[in-house]
Amino acid sequence: MTELTGLSGTNPRDFLAALGLIRIVARARSNVRLRFRNDGSIVPVLDGVESRRLLDLVLSDVETQAGPQPWRLQYEKSEKRGTKRVADLKPPPKVFTEYARNAVASWVADDREAAAYAAAFATDVAVDGKGNTKPTAFHFTAANQQFLDTVERLRDRIDAGWLEQALFSGHAERDGPNLRWDPGADRAYALMASDPNEEGTAVNAPLEWLAFRGLPLFPVVPRGRRVETTAVRGRGDEMLFRWPLWAEPASLATAASLVRLGWWDGSTAGASMGVIAVCTCVIRRIGQGFGNFGPARINSP
Repeated sequence: MTELTGLSGTNPRDFLAALGLIRIVARARSNVRLRFRNDGSIVPVLDGVESRRLLDLVLSDVETQAGPQPWRLQYEKSEKRGTKRVADLKPPPKVFTEYARNAVASWVADDREAAAYAAAFATDVAVDGKGNTKPTAFHFTAANQQFLDTVERLRDRIDAGWLEQALFSGHAERDGPNLRWDPGADRAYALMASDPNEEGTAVNAPLEWLAFRGLPLFPVVPRGRRVETTAVRGRGDEMLFRWPLWAEPASLATAASLVRLGWWDGSTAGASMGVIAVCTCVIRRIGQGFGNFGPARINSP
């Protein structure tokens, strides 16, 4: 058993990171289970793996995910001065269709990671206002910041000491770019005493990387010509991300089912499944296409 005391189940980034952890560990330990301990703070707990083994598995994942990987979506983007290589989730629709087609071919060949990420990134039916692929609602980067480029920079910085601090101590932020999945990363000028552009950003790279590894549990699906992200409802400035927290040990498959069931109607059925709380946070959109998770509101199931 390993208590992840550096994480909080009520933080959307940390919840995604807990799911990323069970995805990684389940490859080596099929008996691993995820639950949440509630004793005033809601802490993720992994049953079936000890802390040292957990650290080794995550560090191995960090190392093996370097180089060409199934989740790497790169394409050429035309600019006034020519073209540049982009690693983001908003390619021209034809590019994403080809990416998805290759992912399906990999799935047929029994490599499911490419298909899992392709399904979590976007669909080939929805486009944004500029005619590019409409990505997952968890895509918060914009301007010169590229989502997958940022992911790779995060992965490349992780070391054993930083990982251990992030998982078990918390307060593991260092200077650097982030995916804006931590509500504390919200830097709206109207809410700050000084211009945030004049200050650097901070990142907990191990947890951001692990949150990315949990992303495949949230596939996007087409709704006509629109796209919806698992566990997200609403549009534009009214998007909500909602997730359950449970006390009973759950396998990876069970955890995936729980987050995909949907908790939008105020039903109390979750309590019979061991759900101890349901968290809801607003997805905030600001200028230039950036986004952020807001702080969570916690309710009974």
